[in-house]
Amino acid sequence: MKAALEPRLESASFRAGKAIYDQGDPAQRIFVVENGSVRLFRVDRSGREITVAVVEDGSLFGEEGLLEEGEYQTYAETVSRSLLFSIRRDNVQALWRRFPVLRRHLLSELARRLRTTQNFYAQLRFTEVVPRLARILLRYMKPGREGLEVTLSHRQIGYLIGANRDTVTRALGELALADLIEINYRRLVVLDPEALRRLAGGPPEEE
Repeated sequence: MKAALEPRLESASFRAGKAIYDQGDPAQRIFVVENGSVRLFRVDRSGREITVAVVEDGSLFGEEGLLEEGEYQTYAETVSRSLLFSIRRDNVQALWRRFPVLRRHLLSELARRLRTTQNFYAQLRFTEVVPRLARILLRYMKPGREGLEVTLSHRQIGYLIGANRDTVTRALGELALADLIEINYRRLVVLDPEALRRLAGGPPEEE
């Protein structure tokens, strides 16, 4: 199956904030995130963006491409610099019929995505912004020049926790005043990861 699949895959790199497709576009391709993160969102009648899911390494999106004459039900936009693989719908359908194991894998991936989306909405309903923010900081912190650094922008963090930029800025200010983080130019420095874990109420978020 791998030998049949690889020639049909196309790869492309995208900078942060790049649109992959719009809601209502013909679903010509299915995508896999090799590296990076992609936000799936809808826009309500007032123009407000509502994040449906954030898709990361190894995950599938654009599953509407499995449907004949399907249309994408969300907008897709990169949150960070991302490398994506894609495959045309007609190629997927041909491989689907030829390799039952691929069909099972795709169905399993779609079920996992559904659970992730359900968990995302549940968390938005029952968890406050600051604990959600703490979980995201723990998840994205990496060793850097100034310690444990998070290089996401306020806008990107807002996408990930389902909050607007002003709310993110206020929440980050609360964490800074508590000496849990330091806000520097284009980066956040995590000063007390253990305290963030306690605030988050558990381990960092996982897909």
